[in-house]
Order: sequence, then structure tokens, then C-alpha cells
Amino acid sequence: MPFTDLHSHILPGFDDGASDDTEFLDMARIAVRGGTARMAATPHYDLENPNLELPAVLASVAEHSELLRGEGIALELIPGVEVRINAGLYDLAGGGGDLKGPTLRCNGRYLLCDLPLIDMPTATADILFRVQLCGIVPILAHPERNRFLSSRLEAVRALVERGVEVQINSGSLEGLYGKTAQRSALALLDEGLARIVASDAHKPNGRSPDLSEAARIIGRQYGEKAVRFLLEVNPELALAGEDLVDVPLEPQKRSGRSRLFARGRQR
Repeated sequence: MPFTDLHSHILPGFDDGASDDTEFLDMARIAVRGGTARMAATPHYDLENPNLELPAVLASVAEHSELLRGEGIALELIPGVEVRINAGLYDLAGGGGDLKGPTLRCNGRYLLCDLPLIDMPTATADILFRVQLCGIVPILAHPERNRFLSSRLEAVRALVERGVEVQINSGSLEGLYGKTAQRSALALLDEGLARIVASDAHKPNGRSPDLSEAARIIGRQYGEKAVRFLLEVNPELALAGEDLVDVPLEPQKRSGRSRLFARGRQR
């Protein structure tokens, strides 16, 4: 079963991701060579500074899907956005606005959300709870890269216990963002708090869409079943709007960072 990447900035013209169609095609080829068959295109979406219209994302996904077919690249593009957690999201969730449109595949179930890299706004839990009251499950993107959360596993656990899902970046596992993010990403896997790994790809190189190295790291640390659930099973369940499942971790392959094996969430 090929990989499904739920977080990328492969669409040109929206944010700091692909700069043009040439770079878009380069990223698509790299993703496919790395084992990815489906990729959610999730440009940044800041409701406090709206510079992106959801219909434009849908139109771009359709246009670039045709471009992929014309080039013979076997990558399925899925529409989505990465929504900033701020007062704009709080207002939309509480004001009866359309929260289905920004969800992955517009399925009305999972919303990819992100925090500033430095801090965690004090209202974060309340904002995510408002999203949940709309019947939507927030997926918190790369908390291991957030300076506050990267050293506070208990804060991530508190969100998870309230029903928030967690996605970590493949680059974090590879050490691309430094040792702190790498340690945090591995700890989130050790504790069973993260159930999705994605690329968060921005460019062909560096922040690349190639998931193969992360898959090797996961396989070495946690076993091949963990690879399948983190990169295939749970991402597909999210796109289908179904409940995610716990990731089976092989105890003999786990690091010495944590002796806990039971999942960290209580539902």
C-alpha cells in the first residue's frame, strides 16, 4: 500500500511552497519516487489575514491534477488547507461559519491546524474545542516544531486526551529541524500521541516530499506495522472521514526514551 501524505505545500502561487509549475512537477516526481501515491495540497490559511479563497484551492487542485496526468505522474492530489490556530478560527467555529470547506477533502471531519513556531496561544485548547463542537476533529500539525510544545509532552498529551489528533513531520524524524524537534517527534511516537506522519513539503530539496527516509527511521525504531499505520492506514482513514486507529509499536524496536507502551490518550 503506497503512502498518503496529508500535509504539503505543493501548489504554486499560494504560500512559501512550490514557486511555479516546474517546481510543482519536481516535487510530485520526488514524492512518487519516495512511495507516495496521494498527497493533500494544504496551503496556509490564516482567517485573521485572509489572502486565500477556498474555491481557488479547489480550482488549483483540479488544474494541477490535469497537469500531473499530462506528465504521466501517478500522484493523486487532495484538496485541503493548513489553518492557523488564532482568533479567526475561534470566530468561524463559534459563529456558524463554514468549517466543512477547509477540512481535508472537504469531508467535514478532519481539519489540519497549526500553531506559530515559537509560542502556544493561551486560547489554543478553547479554539480547538470550538472546532470539535462543530463535529470536526482537529489534526495538530507538527507540535514537535513548536518551541513551547517541543519540551512539554504533557501539554500535547492534554490536547490528545481531549480528542485532538497529532501529525508529526517526516523532516523532524530526519533531524531537519534540529535535535530538539527530532527528540520531541520520537517522544510523541514513543508515547502513542502521534498517529500520522506527513512531509509538510515546501520544496524539492530540504523540506522535501520524499517520505522514504522517514519510513526507514520508523521501521527501524518501531517496526514495519508502525510505518503502515502512520503513513498509510491513518492518513487514508482521515481522508475517508473515519476514526483513526492506534499505531502498533514493536517493543523490541523502541528506543530507551520511554518505557510506556500504552497509548497516551484516554477516550
